[in-house]
Amino acid sequence: MMTEQNIKDLKTIVGEGECFSDKAHLSAYCYDATKERKYPECVVFPHNEEEVSRVLKYCNEHLIPIIPRGAGSGFTGGALAVQGGVILALEKHMNQILEIDMENM
Repeated sequence: MMTEQNIKDLKTIVGEGECFSDKAHLSAYCYDATKERKYPECVVFPHNEEEVSRVLKYCNEHLIPIIPRGAGSGFTGGALAVQGGVILALEKHMNQILEIDMENM
């Protein structure tokens, strides 16, 4: 279970306007194409890989489940917060391919 301090800390990482725990955001990110509903406790919108890394490190240190999410169009339930936690929403700011490393696949 996340605390208010956890949410405050995540807002420090990604910015006040990029971390949400209100009902509207939680409802918008509680389902994918499977139509199953599993509510997260928080949704964060990182701007770059540094913020992604910091969010992952923070959640790992505090044993908070984290679910990476692109468009949420999957049919496997992979974008669902089955155990609560944080939805790491990547579609807002991280929506461009910067390079493709064919050598390392």
